[in-house]
Amino acid sequence: MTRLPDGRAVTIRPLDASDADALVAAVEKADPMDLRRRFMGVPPPAWFLVKQLMRADGVHDLVLGAFDGAGRLVGVAQFDRPDDEPTAEVAIEIAKDWQHDGLGTAMLTALAECARERGVHEFTATYFADNLPIRRLLHDIGHVVTSGYESGEGHMRLSLDEMPEAS
Repeated sequence: MTRLPDGRAVTIRPLDASDADALVAAVEKADPMDLRRRFMGVPPPAWFLVKQLMRADGVHDLVLGAFDGAGRLVGVAQFDRPDDEPTAEVAIEIAKDWQHDGLGTAMLTALAECARERGVHEFTATYFADNLPIRRLLHDIGHVVTSGYESGEGHMRLSLDEMPEAS
């Protein structure tokens, strides 16, 4: 159980095939603009996301979910890497009513810890250049190695070995 600064509690754990219905429900309830930002365009259909979840092996692709006290999936954070290299792409989506309360930081911090245990030492992220919340969140969880913008896209590379101490 993780307690957020506002007092709310969530359970953060790896997602698996048994969480498919919760994932579908979360996508159906998600804010369309948040999904557009997360997927950098039109999001894929929920069935495709479930298919990706089924393929996550916990080493190359790891998906964490945050569940509220009622069992609702309120956040998803994941990393993906095509091989055993020490770099993985990171992504996150937090339910609108759970944003700006520390859940994103808690989830990415937990994901970074899991990633380091699996030999990942850097996260990379690509996002819309005007997505200030993700830029701030990424700065909060890791040491920024590189960051920049090109053609409306932002990109960042974070060192997980130089993460700030959790408070």
